[in-house]
Amino acid sequence: MVILRQQMRSKPERTDDVWAALAAIIPGARATPGVISLDIARDLLDPDSFIATAVYEDSAALERQESAPEVRRAMAMFPEALAAPPDRTIYDASRDPALV
Repeated sequence: MVILRQQMRSKPERTDDVWAALAAIIPGARATPGVISLDIARDLLDPDSFIATAVYEDSAALERQESAPEVRRAMAMFPEALAAPPDRTIYDASRDPALV
């Protein structure tokens, strides 16, 4: 299992554009084989900050989802729309049956 956490902070004047681009990713991602879950949220205290959390069956599922056209469109706008590059962390995880 692969877990991706990505935090992004948009430039204030581009927040609506970033929000729309991120929202466009969700339906396709959730329908992508191997994507267990994908959620994108806004920071409650900073409306320009977004946090994406995704859980994938494996790295191939992450690659499938990130190759989608809507993801490429969002990533293409990030250099000009974000205040800084996304803070991205990828975790390799396993499920402990004793804890489930």
